[in-house]
Amino acid sequence: MLWGQIPLASAQTAPSNVEGAIIDFGRDIAPLIQDKCLSCHQGDKARNGFDISDRSSTMGYIEPKDAVASSLWTDYLTQPSRDKVPDSLVMPPDGPLSAVQLATLKLWIDEGAAWPEDFQIGTQKNEPPSAEAKDSLSFGAKIFRAIGFFHPAMVHFPIALFLVGGGCAFLSYFLGPKCQTIAFQCLALAAATSVVTVVMGWSFAETQGYPAWTKMLSNNATHDEQNFFLHRWLGTLSAVLGMLCVLTGLLARRYKSTGLNHSWRVGAIVLAGLVGLVGHQGGEMVYGDIFGKAMEQLRK
Repeated sequence: MLWGQIPLASAQTAPSNVEGAIIDFGRDIAPLIQDKCLSCHQGDKARNGFDISDRSSTMGYIEPKDAVASSLWTDYLTQPSRDKVPDSLVMPPDGPLSAVQLATLKLWIDEGAAWPEDFQIGTQKNEPPSAEAKDSLSFGAKIFRAIGFFHPAMVHFPIALFLVGGGCAFLSYFLGPKCQTIAFQCLALAAATSVVTVVMGWSFAETQGYPAWTKMLSNNATHDEQNFFLHRWLGTLSAVLGMLCVLTGLLARRYKSTGLNHSWRVGAIVLAGLVGLVGHQGGEMVYGDIFGKAMEQLRK
């Protein structure tokens, strides 16, 4: 435990509540985070790359005023203990938290998850960030971090285009050149937008505190770690293969090569399946085990 990184009395003196709210961040939430979370999730060596003392990263897992829709609540805090479910993602690992602690966190989220921007926990002092700290990032770095938040919206375009392109490439073997032309146009647009989407995804991973790109799979990796690792790298691979298929298609047209023409169409079909898998992984990262939850509804 990392008690003492901020004197709790000092933390409580900061204005950290919303008028009319029952839960006060400095009084009720900050001490709980210090006690239960900071020993694993703080600084450069934070487990899974998630630094809970980073306000922007933590808020990425929270839907203010809706605890049930918040990943922090549903995917981690309210999961069963590992004594009952060995691969449970419950946090902290020796959790779940007590009923009182969970009720406090849930009410805090449902009240709006107020975390004042100038209230810092962990090894940082509870002082407003200086102008120098705000300007420490280069303009290019700020742009890179900003575009990441468009990844969830942008990602649907290349996925849809890859699927349509792959489908038309398959049908072109039966329906002829017109279908092949549509397939290539979809593939070219999908490849171009996928590159942009991948860059946004890498940015989003950084701002949301996901594991570092160098973190490899291991025998004790959690399901979420494996899922994110595969989502990141298969998504990147899809963009690279998409560009290669487009280049192959252009060469096939230039040299009127039957072999190259066959290659890019097969590649488009394979890519449709690959991006379908990548999209499913992304869905699991947001909504959890999609198929498992669907089957649970059918069994009710």
